[in-house]
Amino acid sequence: MNRIGKQAAAVITLVLIALLTVQPHSAHAQALIQKPNFMGEKNQQNTIIMTVRSGQHAAFISDLQIESREINAALLEAKHMPAAEAVYFPDIDIALRLADGTKHFRLEHSGNLWNETTATTTILPKKISGKLVGLAEALRTQHYGKLLSWQQATQILPNKSKFSVTELETGLSFHVQRRAGSDHADVQPLTKEDTRIMKQIYNGKWSWRRKAVLIHSGDDWIAASMNGMPHGGDGIPKNGFSGHFCIHFLGSSTHKSDSPDPAHQMMVHKAAGQIKRYFDSAAPLVMAKSFVEALYHKDEELLLELTKELPKEKLASFMKLMESLVSIREQTPAKAKGKASSDDSNLDEALTTEIKLPVSIHQLNEPRRNSSYTFLFKRESIGSPWRIQDILVN
Repeated sequence: MNRIGKQAAAVITLVLIALLTVQPHSAHAQALIQKPNFMGEKNQQNTIIMTVRSGQHAAFISDLQIESREINAALLEAKHMPAAEAVYFPDIDIALRLADGTKHFRLEHSGNLWNETTATTTILPKKISGKLVGLAEALRTQHYGKLLSWQQATQILPNKSKFSVTELETGLSFHVQRRAGSDHADVQPLTKEDTRIMKQIYNGKWSWRRKAVLIHSGDDWIAASMNGMPHGGDGIPKNGFSGHFCIHFLGSSTHKSDSPDPAHQMMVHKAAGQIKRYFDSAAPLVMAKSFVEALYHKDEELLLELTKELPKEKLASFMKLMESLVSIREQTPAKAKGKASSDDSNLDEALTTEIKLPVSIHQLNEPRRNSSYTFLFKRESIGSPWRIQDILVN
């Protein structure tokens, strides 16, 4: 579903008929492997569908139909080179509809197309690849929300204002009213039907789990994060919702802390399509807390983004844990309530560090147990992003 059809929960396909000029292949084309002729006849017009979704299982999508003779010609003449891995847009899928079926590709940041199944990259002329990247960025901008600060959001959404909430995975939308909140928005569903839709988003059971959402008010689509647990005061009669729930924006905080909640901030950036940028600029403590939250929320895409340099066997063990996980929470000692579990404030010159987080783990059909994760971090230079190198389980 794209921006135009968010409230209607419908997918609207945009059709682009682009007349592009095919540029000569790059000078290193001689070193490439000749691509098999999977395009069919030269005069055959194939359809390209570009799709953006926040996760591979997300029902909420925006797509763009591209019908271009120039792109088809470039694909027909393009060559392949072997590529076991590629740097690509994780939320973009390129589907090429052929007479004998559909082939799927990842769009690389360079604009070339990577086929994960065949481990090959399709090399495109710079003008064509640049056009595809430009279309992808425009489609992503349309799909996600604006990253606005809490101060900006509260001006757009004052107390007693009404607006809609669209959950980024399901695409389900419902209407709410802001009732209170000075550090974030305390809101309530307007009607019983809105409450029913909200509960459907949480699979019929209220939960504190954070969800990436888009807030629609007027012409604005704002990136935000909500929880799904009724609590506190009530104010809208006969809406079937006892209390209110919280919606967070960039930089907003919870009732119990002056600092932004890592799980909410992670989901706000996911709703803005900027999760990679968020993790690339995050301090080790935030990344460690985000890892625990990604496990708790069973968000495979977020976990993969956080663990690019984690040993594959270690990542596989956490993926297996996630399958049977009921909950996992950071444990904060009573005497340290309100304080960070580990201190990463003096890392200006450091290239390595460790963060230890005590956690409480509850797996299906097993008793709750206490453990701790020690995160080993490294960065290439002072200005480089921190990366998780390993996680030791104690």
